[in-house]
Amino acid sequence: MMTEPRRKFNPRILPLTSAVAAALLASGCGPSRSVADTDVAVCRDASGKRVEDARCPRSGGGGGLAMAGFAWYYLGRGSSVPRVGEALAGGSTSPRAGVGYARASSATVSRGGFGSSAHASGGGGGE
Repeated sequence: MMTEPRRKFNPRILPLTSAVAAALLASGCGPSRSVADTDVAVCRDASGKRVEDARCPRSGGGGGLAMAGFAWYYLGRGSSVPRVGEALAGGSTSPRAGVGYARASSATVSRGGFGSSAHASGGGGGE
């Protein structure tokens, strides 16, 4: 009966693996998503992708596509908020009655990753 040779532990590998893992965590590399801290409205195009809010009508009126195919899309608190150019899902083209929607911004959207609750900056969480 043949047995495989035993592999020996190489003590040089552990510090290297730990260093790579620490560098990835420090750089913010890894799963990250923006989450609505409150009910938010974002602008969408006719294909259902998020666009800059400046393209939507100021009134933030109900559903339907207005102003050359752009309309507000409503996301509830805790919803994933995609970046500009990403597909929207999990919300509605019509606002819920009695709910006030804020515009998605670094003040209303948190960016999570590895359990982080730091607020997004720049274009990460929305404009």
